[in-house]
Amino acid sequence: MSQLKPTILMNPQYATNNIDNQQAGFYQLSPNTSNLALRVNYSNMGIKGEVRLNTTTTPHVFQGNNGSAWVNFNALTGATGAPGQDFTNAVNFNNLGANASPGTVVPLASVFATTYVDVSSSISNVNIRSLSGGNYQVNSNLSLQSLVLSQNSNVITATSQPIPYKWDFTNGANTITNLKNSPSDANFYSWGETSRWIVQQGASITKGQAVRLTKDVSSSNIVITPISYTSLSGINPFTTPFNMLGIATQTASSGGTCIVCTKGITTALCTTNIDNTPPSNFLYTLDISNVGLDGIVGRDGGVFCNTQPSPSVDYIRAGYFLEAGSGIASNGQYVLFYVDPKVQLG
Repeated sequence: MSQLKPTILMNPQYATNNIDNQQAGFYQLSPNTSNLALRVNYSNMGIKGEVRLNTTTTPHVFQGNNGSAWVNFNALTGATGAPGQDFTNAVNFNNLGANASPGTVVPLASVFATTYVDVSSSISNVNIRSLSGGNYQVNSNLSLQSLVLSQNSNVITATSQPIPYKWDFTNGANTITNLKNSPSDANFYSWGETSRWIVQQGASITKGQAVRLTKDVSSSNIVITPISYTSLSGINPFTTPFNMLGIATQTASSGGTCIVCTKGITTALCTTNIDNTPPSNFLYTLDISNVGLDGIVGRDGGVFCNTQPSPSVDYIRAGYFLEAGSGIASNGQYVLFYVDPKVQLG
């Protein structure tokens, strides 16, 4: 039984003299290739599924026969339909104003208050939350703005405002156990004002030690160094550096950084290394009888409690003790302390 094989025609581009007979069928795109292209021409057999290029119209139109009629393949512009709904008359955008009710704290706030728009029957309102800076209460009678907003035609800028921090020592936060550090802690707490400084070249600072500001010889920068002295007798604070920045909260050495508690509560190092130059102006005690007794800076930067009244020499009052008890001011002991440096003139 013989089989009918389709005739493969050659692309007219490669035919002799480039003759194109306009014959329908499969065309080989180029010699020795398996890529084929189907070419249709005008026909009018009217059989279902027939495809033709109708050359009797201008321009020519591809058509297919559905069994009863020829249908154009080309998309044609249909009749003009009824006008659709104008978006500008269907949706109204509203910037919401201030609201006196307290807000809810959320991890992620949403700008759009409206989450669904229905324009099927009437104008739909899309509500957009406005941005607003909060207020901060100071001493229960002063309200400060915490955030200031400004805008232009393109940008909204939010600028935070400096706010005084209020430590909360209620609800069990005022216990010595909570406020005081263990000697093994690498960083001591600072319940108050702090600043970070570079340690003077060649100097070493121990946590809990009193430090002062000075000039670094190699760089001429302002740095910190431990307070130390041999004798307080004959010192003129107007000609000799005699100041205290605060209590170091970290152990640090030459060129390193150290955080200093300049005012407030921290853990301080006690000392018995005091000025014994006759006549003795100072006599230390290891026992602190009451909270609030002055702490004086010793010769190695530690603090001690003096029992001698009215020293006749100038000295540095580092602040006052926040612990009371027997032996708690022993040499090398750590004590809870309120830092409030002052130079006292004898």
